[in-house]
Amino acid sequence: MSRKRAAKNGHLKMLMQVSLVFLLGGIMATFITRLYRVEPNMQADLLQQLGDRMESSATHAYWQWRAEGQPERIMLVHYDKQGKETDRRPVSLSHTGLPKVEPTSEGCQRLWRMLLNVPMQIDGFRIVGEYYQGELVNSEPLNAYCRYRLSVGASFDYAVTSGKVTHQPAG
Repeated sequence: MSRKRAAKNGHLKMLMQVSLVFLLGGIMATFITRLYRVEPNMQADLLQQLGDRMESSATHAYWQWRAEGQPERIMLVHYDKQGKETDRRPVSLSHTGLPKVEPTSEGCQRLWRMLLNVPMQIDGFRIVGEYYQGELVNSEPLNAYCRYRLSVGASFDYAVTSGKVTHQPAG
């Protein structure tokens, strides 16, 4: 009788171990899936923060341009979170007081460096800067913009003529 009981206990023990493995595997799969879903949102949030900083820097450049008597160039100062100066960058300005943007994707990349002074990367993913001409009126772009995007969907548009940023949701 004890052999039957020992065999029955062995099968029960193995069934419990297999059940435990499946339970732990399910918990790990759920955890990994949630982490994967959260990461792109964090990247989109970081890109949105950079877009807001770009708009703020363009506004600061405009008011500095006005205060200095509307020169062709200003020296835009960048600060860290503690208020300590980290860098100074010359910014060429248009007749409207907004940073000049050459009508190329390279011009959009230069604008990023002038206004943000950070690499075009988030968590190791490259940010792509592309120039879009928009409509032409008298051979001048009326609503040109630079689009900054991650390859995973999130992006924002910087309007060249107004300095305003429009966020595009991921998806």
